[in-house]
Amino acid sequence: MANPHRLTTDQVIDLIKEETGTELSASTFRGYVSRGQAPAPVEKIGRTPLWKRSEIVAWANNRPGQGARTDIPKSRRRRAE
Repeated sequence: MANPHRLTTDQVIDLIKEETGTELSASTFRGYVSRGQAPAPVEKIGRTPLWKRSEIVAWANNRPGQGARTDIPKSRRRRAE
């Protein structure tokens, strides 16, 4: 029986869309993972990486939007606005 708290890449993509409304391709997500910009998989079954649902939800809800300045600390960003 599959663990409902562990997600495949396709399930991660669906969850991100459900949580944020943002459509992300599987290759984009894998690129984020390989660059350390998204959570690493917590386990693998065969060649299939699996992610922890709670980590993906937290990451999806806290990632910067398109065009967001990531070079300014959040504390300074708020004062500038």
